[in-house]
Amino acid sequence: MSLKQSIAEKKAREGANTRINPEIDAKLTKYIADNPKLYDYYNEMTKEQLIRKLMLGKMQRNEYTQQRDQEIIQWVNQNPDIKAKVEERIKNVPAENRQRAFVRVAKDEAARQSMRQPTGNGISA
Repeated sequence: MSLKQSIAEKKAREGANTRINPEIDAKLTKYIADNPKLYDYYNEMTKEQLIRKLMLGKMQRNEYTQQRDQEIIQWVNQNPDIKAKVEERIKNVPAENRQRAFVRVAKDEAARQSMRQPTGNGISA
């Protein structure tokens, strides 16, 4: 069997395993029909351009997440009582997972703190 045939068979097997949500697929088809210029714009791009465009979006989301995590960590470090609560909750977490757990617990605590802030009408949430 040639390499070309092997690749074609592999793609056929992978294509059979691809799960497609019919509702999402129908919604996407309608969106494409409603936006032919946008479809043409993407259709004219090379594979490399499409991959780079996709990766750019992922990179930007990652940068935003990292920036937000740093803001949360800075907020926790400025509030010793909250830092103590967070440290207490993650004391049994293995060292290799501690940073991620710290950020997750700090986000939970920030959400709790924001819910406790006065709403402006004299009633606390």
